[in-house]
Amino acid sequence: MSLSSDTTRENLTLSEADLAACKPVAGEGGHVLRALCPFHGSDQQRSLRVQLSSGRFVCFSCGAWGYLEEARARGQEERQRQAASRRPPARQQRVPRQSQPPPTRARQPVPRPPAPRALASVRPDLAQQLAAFQAALPGSRGEAYLHQRGIPLALAQQLGVGYAAPGTWPHKARDWRGGRVVFPHTTPDRCLVNLYGRAVDTTEQVPKSKRHDHLPGEKGYFNATALQAGDGQLWVCEGAFDALALRAAGVSRVVAIFGVQGWRWDWVREVRELVFALDADAAGQQQWRALARQAALRGKQVAVLEPAAYGGQKDVSAAWTAGVLRVDARSGAARQDPAPLEGPAERREAWAERVAIMVTDGGVRREDAERLAWVELQVASDAL
Repeated sequence: MSLSSDTTRENLTLSEADLAACKPVAGEGGHVLRALCPFHGSDQQRSLRVQLSSGRFVCFSCGAWGYLEEARARGQEERQRQAASRRPPARQQRVPRQSQPPPTRARQPVPRPPAPRALASVRPDLAQQLAAFQAALPGSRGEAYLHQRGIPLALAQQLGVGYAAPGTWPHKARDWRGGRVVFPHTTPDRCLVNLYGRAVDTTEQVPKSKRHDHLPGEKGYFNATALQAGDGQLWVCEGAFDALALRAAGVSRVVAIFGVQGWRWDWVREVRELVFALDADAAGQQQWRALARQAALRGKQVAVLEPAAYGGQKDVSAAWTAGVLRVDARSGAARQDPAPLEGPAERREAWAERVAIMVTDGGVRREDAERLAWVELQVASDAL
């Protein structure tokens, strides 16, 4: 590989040895590498992004792009293999006898397979914008803002956080003079669907209308890959900075949902234990209790981070910044005893009927049906 200044910027090849000399570091959950760019000679900012799955690299500073040497060789072998498989095998044609015409058969219509469902489309510019913001985070006002809120740079980079300098936020009408710390919206299968930007400055300095901004379009979760990361407790919070604070406090599996209304039960179908890190105000308590009840109806073990864990602060992030967050102050939701035989007769009858329906029509185990039916009665009673 030539490193001269007149090197073409298109379809370059980078060897593993050259990449190793550029001080690569893992990013975006270990799926990409960030390195110094050898094509324009950067020695301070890791502007070269290498996608490990495809071997493709691009420099967001000089525009150089291409493929790793090993990936290019692998792709060439794959193309040769496909070309060989498409070559029809030689067959000896049979000539029918003149005295006997070949038999004719009615042509049967060939059934067409159903058209595949279209995949959710993602704007092609999102990944490039996020990569540019991630490259801009070290040494920026965004890094200083994270430090003020007690978030280490390495942790933020591990979770894909970036920084949009003033004038670079894609939503021009919501640009902010201090820039924005940028968080990716993703789905559990690592699909990037949106970006969220938090204005860099204190709450008092930023008008409420400018403080938070999500790009138009579909929304996901922050750190949604945690939904598929193991079978332990999943901590759920409402804000991206709450998620960073919990990770900094030692919680290994946490997701932020960008507002309670964004909760999706289909994304947590396989999660068995949930810990809701709710805001300490009355509205937050009410909303999260509703989610906890719905989780219990689905047979999940539920716990809630009690308000005492915040040390008088309004949410997880504020408590972490103030140094008073206690993530061990968690108490499990009380398990309801599925034996409402001491209550009024109408409650016993309704409970027994619901249990029978779940067992006979739904195929639910009787002990599970008894527990779920009791929780349903409790929810219905609370709503009266």
